[in-house]
Amino acid sequence: MLEVLVSIVILSVIILSFLSFFSQAMFFSVREEDNLIGVNIAERILYNVEKSSIIELLSESTNTYSCENNPLSIGNAIADEEELKSDPNDPDRLIYIINNKSYYSYVTICQTEEEKKLSLYRTQIKIFQKFGERDGERMIYETYQYLNLR
Repeated sequence: MLEVLVSIVILSVIILSFLSFFSQAMFFSVREEDNLIGVNIAERILYNVEKSSIIELLSESTNTYSCENNPLSIGNAIADEEELKSDPNDPDRLIYIINNKSYYSYVTICQTEEEKKLSLYRTQIKIFQKFGERDGERMIYETYQYLNLR
């Protein structure tokens, strides 16, 4: 009887350790899926920024958009060209709904003095995932890309 009890306890410990492993694997899998979606959204945005009319406006503009003080938010310009919708509460934020999950992106363009000499504009893209009305959002991806206007 004692041997059966000991074997049941040992089997229980082994099974519980495997169950925790599988739950952690599922958690990491879901998190990596969100990261991959963030990368794909950022690539889509970069593609649309490079072919958008914002490039022509930047090359004709005499304004400087400082990265520290005055970055140019181009979410509305991309939303119009890509037929996406902007968030009604924040027009600079683009809304993506993928796999019944809400993702938000902010796109800004800025330029430092060194970048200005080289005719480069830095594009920053931040992708957030919304969890719920009260839970807030989590940044899942951020990237930078340079646009050469020459």
